[in-house]
Amino acid sequence: MWVVGLGTAFARLRSCLARRGRVRAEIGYGVFLSYSGDRDRQWLPRLQRVIEKQSRPWYKPPRIRVFLDYSGVSIGPQLWGKIEAGLSRSDWLVVLASPEARASVWVDREIEWWLEHRSVDTILLVVTAGQLVWDERRGDWDPGLSTALPARLAGRFEQQPVWKSVGRRQLGNDAGSLPDIDGVAFGIASVVRGLSEDELRSEGLRDTRRNLRTARIVAAVLGLLLLVASTVSVIAVVERAEARRQRDHAVAQQLITQSSLLATRDPFAARLKALAAWRIDPSPETRLAVLEATVNPDSGLLPHAWPVGSLAFSPDGRMVASGGGDGVVRFWDTATQQRAGNALVGHHQGVTSMAFGPAGRTLASSSSDGTVRLWDVASRRQIGAPFNAHAGMVNAVAYSPDGKTLVTADDSVRVWNVATHRQIGGPLGGHASRAATVAFSPDGRTFATAGSGVQLWDTGTRTPIGRTLGGDDAYVTSVAFSPDGRTLASAGTHGGVRLWDTRTRSPIRKPLGSLATWTESVAFSPDGTVLAAGYQDGSVRLWDVVRHTQTGAPFTSHTGGVRTVAFSPDGAVLASSSDDTTVRLRNVRTQRQIGAPLGIGAQQATALSRNGRTLAVVGLHSVRFWNVATRLPTGAPLLHGEEGLGYALSFSPDNAVLAIASHGLRLWNVAARLPVGKPLLATHDITNDVTAVAFSPDGRTLASARPSAVQLWDLATHRQTGKALDVSATSVAFSPDGRTLATNTENDTVALWDVATHHRVGESPARHTAQITAVAFSPDGRTFATASRDNTARLWDAATREQIGDALTGHRSGVTSVAFSPDGTTLATGSMDHTVRLWDVATGREIGEPLDGHSADVTGVAFGSGGRTVVSWGMDGTARVWNVEATVDPVRSLCRWARGAFTADRWRDYVPPGPAPRELCPAP
Repeated sequence: MWVVGLGTAFARLRSCLARRGRVRAEIGYGVFLSYSGDRDRQWLPRLQRVIEKQSRPWYKPPRIRVFLDYSGVSIGPQLWGKIEAGLSRSDWLVVLASPEARASVWVDREIEWWLEHRSVDTILLVVTAGQLVWDERRGDWDPGLSTALPARLAGRFEQQPVWKSVGRRQLGNDAGSLPDIDGVAFGIASVVRGLSEDELRSEGLRDTRRNLRTARIVAAVLGLLLLVASTVSVIAVVERAEARRQRDHAVAQQLITQSSLLATRDPFAARLKALAAWRIDPSPETRLAVLEATVNPDSGLLPHAWPVGSLAFSPDGRMVASGGGDGVVRFWDTATQQRAGNALVGHHQGVTSMAFGPAGRTLASSSSDGTVRLWDVASRRQIGAPFNAHAGMVNAVAYSPDGKTLVTADDSVRVWNVATHRQIGGPLGGHASRAATVAFSPDGRTFATAGSGVQLWDTGTRTPIGRTLGGDDAYVTSVAFSPDGRTLASAGTHGGVRLWDTRTRSPIRKPLGSLATWTESVAFSPDGTVLAAGYQDGSVRLWDVVRHTQTGAPFTSHTGGVRTVAFSPDGAVLASSSDDTTVRLRNVRTQRQIGAPLGIGAQQATALSRNGRTLAVVGLHSVRFWNVATRLPTGAPLLHGEEGLGYALSFSPDNAVLAIASHGLRLWNVAARLPVGKPLLATHDITNDVTAVAFSPDGRTLASARPSAVQLWDLATHRQTGKALDVSATSVAFSPDGRTLATNTENDTVALWDVATHHRVGESPARHTAQITAVAFSPDGRTFATASRDNTARLWDAATREQIGDALTGHRSGVTSVAFSPDGTTLATGSMDHTVRLWDVATGREIGEPLDGHSADVTGVAFGSGGRTVVSWGMDGTARVWNVEATVDPVRSLCRWARGAFTADRWRDYVPPGPAPRELCPAP
């Protein structure tokens, strides 16, 4: 009887469980996940678990159920039946948008079913790869840029929907990253359940507190209840504030990651996201992100669907026009790299060349369809009938500087009247048959055509000037005049870039670059000092016209041949178009050399004045002075013809006195070029060899280092003060308050000395593994930096003498010099690897790319006045001035670059929801 009863009970239990399972199955699903691709399939089960685990108070509906297909991607009748059943019992369709989903028949079928049976307002989009771009003018998705959008969703939304992108969460220690599954789950759950993400994250905590307060009410007296309630309220406020802080920090980190990923593909978005991260969570890390975004030499990528054969800057530099193989001319905003207005549609084949009129109001474009068309830039409409050459293909077009004439290159050279659209005279023959390109001189009196060699023409008479340059040894694809018209650059299949003197029509020195690489295009910078060249291998190189040397490393972002290069009118931006269907814009001024280098010649020692205006250079027999701004020698040499000049020198704080040391030590009046008093040390005494000198901040004391000791001198009396410091040093530096002197030691450490007592007050640990070559204090005196032949620089706490963070690594050879910026936020280092590098002091990380231009060891670096420039000098006999203005105030630099484009709408478009909107750039 007992056994029968037990069996009956189990039967009833099984029946109850079965009924419960059926009821639960009939409840339905809150979310149906539609996806495609192995990448998304790997993390979707975890997303399902996170969504379904969301906690709920007792009075809320059951937690969300998620339908997810685990059975693969093949479509069959039996599987589709299960999917259709899941769709019919679901309230929301979540589409994991990606290029794979866009191409998936499976995803398309699920969306089709949903649109037939549900509202489009119950579809959520989560971007896992690619992008979605809403076109406000069309009131729909941009079909060209929305690479993640399934085709069936085009034209379905009446207004721009809200969608979420899957962020990446860094694992640390270079272990990679994972999708931010929690962020996606909370975003989906908040919409389905009608709660904000903050409410969803904190509801479990609130439920627990509510239960605890209830228990306390039952167990405690009325007075204690009031106290507890008050305490809980305060805690809630504090914790809500902490939760907001943590949320904002997480969003800032997400923005930093996105900024880094977008740096070369979408610099506008990268810079806006970095700036937003700084506004949300000001910290050394977010400031570094702004720095990186500001100094990144790669600017925007302007995407096209066809190879881009031509481009041109408007005269004011605010727009770039690009012409592609589809025959369409597009306009882009130079600052934001966004499309600017409507495209020009009229050519039937690819655009081969473009030129803006002198005022920028008109644009001429040539095409493979055999025509040249003139366009009104403001209205985007064609002006008059096409210039029809009836030649089958027009290779190039050039606007005369006065705007009255066009010259075209095809099977011959033709000159056109812009006003009448009529050809002036007949085709120009001779060598010009099958001309590939054409260019006007700056004064408009001459134009050059190129094909089999280069021919100069008189614009007024339309007759050739002299012989063909270059002969028939190579096909010339590009020519460009220098801004002063005295130099002509030509490039083509011969590989190297050739420079010609336009007056003598003779080559200037040897060609630039290798003859093995096909050069497609050349362009001079507005100041004529730099020549840009685009190559068939996809690279772009910058050449120093004066020195005939390459400037910096080549740009290698393009994956196809570079067809055109062009500088903006202010020289700040270099544009290049390519067969890879892109145009790229690069900031050529950021961390770039300013002007030509100073040819200072061989040097035994060099020093920059404190105001950054004068460079003193010690040669074998004299000291010469150079004006950094003009790059010219200034005044008469000092000590001309005198032997035994120094290996160390230093300017006084007021720049009026120069200390020069070698076998002796003496002071010189810079303006008068006369000695000040008697020598501090006798000359021509090998025991008095001085390896380093430094003035105290008040200019009253001078420190000099010798192999046997370091001496301190009272400059009022020209006498040594106290005993010499017992240390063998090659580098000395005063702290900003003048109370401490730092010297290197033979043990590869730094010793700190009390200037008043001459006592050693501390020493840094022996972390360097080779000789310390230089030491410098930060402007606030709390930090000092060291350079070493072990290829590193290091930062030290001046109070504890302990190293701050890790060594600054990156140089490939010994570091010779260090210098702090005036605000102490940036450190410059010079190295035997021929480069100068900049470092963010707060994070110890390198800023941007190395400053590459010297051809031999860099022996010294110093910041100019205000920290906007760095001056470096080296064994190649040059000194170079670098623009580092962005490091002074990167936020201001970004805002100036954006020119008002970082608006409140941009915040909503680029910043994840959560943090309250901030003003990205204050009104000027």
